[in-house]
Amino acid sequence: MKFWLRSLLAVVSGLLLTLVSAPYSWAWLHWVSFVPVFFAVHDLDRKQAFRIGYLSGFVAVFSLFNWLTDTITVFGGLPMPVAVAILGIFSAAFGLPYGLMLQFLPALRARFGAWWVPLFTCVWVMAERLQPQLFPYFQGVGQYRSPWVWQLASVLGSMGVSFLVILVNAAVTELLLSRGRVWRPATFAAVLFLANLGFGRWRYNDVSAQIAAAPTFRVSIIQQGISMVKRLRERGTDVLNSWVELTRKVAPDHPQLVVWPEGSIFYNPTEPRLQPLLGRLASSGKFALLLGGGTHEELADGSRRDWNSAYMFDKAGNLNDRYDKMVPLPFGEYMPWPTSYLRPYIQGVGDFRAGTEPHIFEVDGVKFSTPICYEAILDSQMRSMGDGVDLYVNITNDAWFGDTAAPHQHAMLSAAEAMENGRPMVRIAYTGVSMVVMPNGDLSHYSEPYTDVAEVVDVPIAPQETLYRRGGWLFPWLCVLIGSASLLRIWRDRGDPRSMSPLGVTLSPPSA
Repeated sequence: MKFWLRSLLAVVSGLLLTLVSAPYSWAWLHWVSFVPVFFAVHDLDRKQAFRIGYLSGFVAVFSLFNWLTDTITVFGGLPMPVAVAILGIFSAAFGLPYGLMLQFLPALRARFGAWWVPLFTCVWVMAERLQPQLFPYFQGVGQYRSPWVWQLASVLGSMGVSFLVILVNAAVTELLLSRGRVWRPATFAAVLFLANLGFGRWRYNDVSAQIAAAPTFRVSIIQQGISMVKRLRERGTDVLNSWVELTRKVAPDHPQLVVWPEGSIFYNPTEPRLQPLLGRLASSGKFALLLGGGTHEELADGSRRDWNSAYMFDKAGNLNDRYDKMVPLPFGEYMPWPTSYLRPYIQGVGDFRAGTEPHIFEVDGVKFSTPICYEAILDSQMRSMGDGVDLYVNITNDAWFGDTAAPHQHAMLSAAEAMENGRPMVRIAYTGVSMVVMPNGDLSHYSEPYTDVAEVVDVPIAPQETLYRRGGWLFPWLCVLIGSASLLRIWRDRGDPRSMSPLGVTLSPPSA
């Protein structure tokens, strides 16, 4: 096969992953999206397989996260060529694991025959578990709108779904390579796929029945159809009044909890003139008011400390403590080392401190935690914030990413955490996507970005104790052990020419 054709197949696989992801969510395509690049590398030497795999990874990351250029130019104040260059560097870094994984596919097939299918799948999940990620995007999350398939996330997490997706892709590839003569991998994958569908159907129906019988909690969903560029030009009092007006619209529907999103006001809610106003708003409507706002503390030496916080006023209008975001967003809320020296040259980057512990709020007996923005897509953080609560209330401001795929992708990743941890989630986004996620994976009240929304919804309180929380999160580490053992065997056989080709002969470089 010509090298240019292999490269084209790699590019196709990379681009298909964008169609699998939100907002398109063509989940059916996921089951064959990797076949082109797997086919392209199957008989290459390690260096060539790495190059083809790396190309596919670069294209996938560049396409999936192209929205970064919009954020960099609008809020970072950098010109588009610089933004594209930064996206290129980002893609080069986070596309690297594709090349690192795919370079081993030919050797695994050569050494283990048809067993390469499950072994390479373990290598893939190993890479997902071990690779550092700014945005923890695992392949399995692409199935979040496939209810029967998606139930597996409650047992083995998103990476368990990744395992099934890659396994099917690898089995289809082997079926093509053997021209239908080797059926064992395809049969194995088909049995697991169908067994998961059976489990998924049972769990979906069982949890749905529990949700239907559960008590409900009335929560507001309010968001605004305004760009952050326009919002930042407004006076702080006008911004505050805009949220007050939306609150007055939903108050007649008797919500138990009204939620304003992350960064909804420009002021510290504890300021002497503002705190009584917010308290009266809550007490007059007989609801609790949860709002996202900054916390600013002036120190004696003239310096200032800032936190990204969530405050709650109870139904009597009393300020009922706050939660400080524990994981600030790198390159948004702070500049991590060693890039911190660039901060004076880049607009829009904050200097927020990290909170130290989760906080549980309670309204009418319903206990909830409040992951803020980025925290809602972080596995360990969401597991810790799921302890002892009935509900997640996720507040975020995705307006910083513009009218791009980013708000949809962010919502998709947060929905995955709700499913894994078995907790209902109410997601309130400044300009959308706002939604309700249930423990069976159902999404409701899904709002489009940059639309005005003011409504009250009844959220069933039906938390589930998932197998994932009880230990299923260890599954990727099992894949790490199996994948590492497989690669170690290849390394030991590296001097044997027969281990370099499925045909037992040394491979020739591909034709140019």
